[in-house]
Amino acid sequence: MGAETLGLILAGGASRRFGADKRLAELNGQSLLALVAARAAPQVDRLALNAASDPSDLHLPLIPDLAPGEGPLAGLLAGLAWAQAQDFAYVAIFPCDTPFFPSDVVARLRQALSGGADFAMARCCDEIQSTFALVRVSRRDRIEEAFQGGLRSLKGLGTVLRCAFADFSEREGPNGDCFFNINQPSDLDVAEAWLKS
Repeated sequence: MGAETLGLILAGGASRRFGADKRLAELNGQSLLALVAARAAPQVDRLALNAASDPSDLHLPLIPDLAPGEGPLAGLLAGLAWAQAQDFAYVAIFPCDTPFFPSDVVARLRQALSGGADFAMARCCDEIQSTFALVRVSRRDRIEEAFQGGLRSLKGLGTVLRCAFADFSEREGPNGDCFFNINQPSDLDVAEAWLKS
């Protein structure tokens, strides 16, 4: 297996709190999905979209959930299956609603894995950012087994695999948070105001 990293944008959620397809919500003239893709693409060898459909014109490989409606862990598993078939060694995940994440998040997650952990997650100010993670494709079977056993939480992977953390303290983002995410329309207003400040 090679050392390549597949980047996977998790975009399969229903956007219930947002009230519309937030992937297409515009921030500074671009969709959230386009902003996340632009920030993620330089950090990985190939970028794909975990969703049932692609509403954008990004033309990314589409990887639908194998278990629709079961949350981001189901999206990760779909990405791991696709990555294994394509001979990738790692899958890096990014949420579609967090456009200000650090431009070196994958490199720092990779460094955290150097101690032999199975996967690494981002952590900022003691808060785990579980949807920013780097996972060894070779651990797919163990994750699948845990999923079949009822596990649905990305954070819960730490109960079945060795987890490492990459710590971040960046303050470049709305409310001083580089992992600021857009959950509702008012969050877009906060983000727009920060960009104009």
